[in-house]
Amino acid sequence: MGSSRGDFDVDAMGGRSRARRPLRLLPSFVVDGRASGPSVARAVRSLARVASRRAVRSPRRASRVDVAADKATPPDVRRRRATRRAMTTMATRAVKTPTATATRARRGAARAMRTKTTKRFVVAHAAGKDNAVSELAAMDAVIDLMLASASEEELGKIVVENVLMFDQKMWMRFASRSDTATESATKTKIMDTATKCMKLIEAMVEKTESTMEEASESLQRVVGAAADPSSGEFDVPLRADALERMRNELQAVTVDERTLNTLYAWIRKSDENGLDGMVHILQRLLQLYAARELDEKSSALDKVIRSNAEAWPTSFAEISNEGYNETAFAKDLQRRMEGVVLNLPNGSYAQRVQAEYLKEIEDRGKEFFAQAQK
Repeated sequence: MGSSRGDFDVDAMGGRSRARRPLRLLPSFVVDGRASGPSVARAVRSLARVASRRAVRSPRRASRVDVAADKATPPDVRRRRATRRAMTTMATRAVKTPTATATRARRGAARAMRTKTTKRFVVAHAAGKDNAVSELAAMDAVIDLMLASASEEELGKIVVENVLMFDQKMWMRFASRSDTATESATKTKIMDTATKCMKLIEAMVEKTESTMEEASESLQRVVGAAADPSSGEFDVPLRADALERMRNELQAVTVDERTLNTLYAWIRKSDENGLDGMVHILQRLLQLYAARELDEKSSALDKVIRSNAEAWPTSFAEISNEGYNETAFAKDLQRRMEGVVLNLPNGSYAQRVQAEYLKEIEDRGKEFFAQAQK
């Protein structure tokens, strides 16, 4: 998490650390600290639609077409195609392999360089082949588990646990397994399992899309609260009153992994389009979320956690005057960091955001106490 002295931008929360300067906001520019442009609601809705389309991609269209096309192709045609591919591969390898005459013609350093290059090619080719075999074995293992499942519930659990494997290669593997099966009952079972998996994946995607739409609507309200109530425009960097409106609006929002995923999608899209002002607003939203989750209302450190980043030096000075020293700060911070690491899902957005927020407080706290001792 990075920061600049005059402003607080969190690079690990979806954007790069930026120096304070006039920020672009949507398609318009900030003039004298005030942004002009389309209404916040319309702009955020547009951003949400684009980001949500990118964040969730259903495999169903490609999967159904690929499986159907593979099934419709006669076995002898598939064998001929495979033979042609094998012949093309062998021809390519023959061209790339140096002949004995060429090898004898090279001397000294040239021969050593060619030998070294050939070894690297052989090693890379072997590694790629091993990876392909491992991937195929992993797909077959999952398919075997699904074929052996005793109930729809067990099948659904296997699909959920291995949902990231269900890409085009997996559906093609289903079709290949069905084609190579010798018994009619086995063929039917494989394709029935593939059909059930498709329906489960589609249901999961539809549920995710619906949840993301709800998350987008909630985030729109929170982001919209940062706009000036009278003009509907943003003042960037956000002032304390705008942050307070966002904080109040956020209290009514349940922030889960899907909500954070949507928020990160917005940040990536804004950053790609050079919308620095929107990136700044969304980063502040992440900070407000982290502060809400980490505030235990039990110690002096909570006063720093719940305050805006610009007020951290003042908050540290106040709790220091009340007897909260560097040792107590280190112990309290360590306990909270352990709670984030142990209690939140490993690698989750929630863990990432809260850990980065605590790390930034740790850096600012160490800086404050170091200066206080001088």
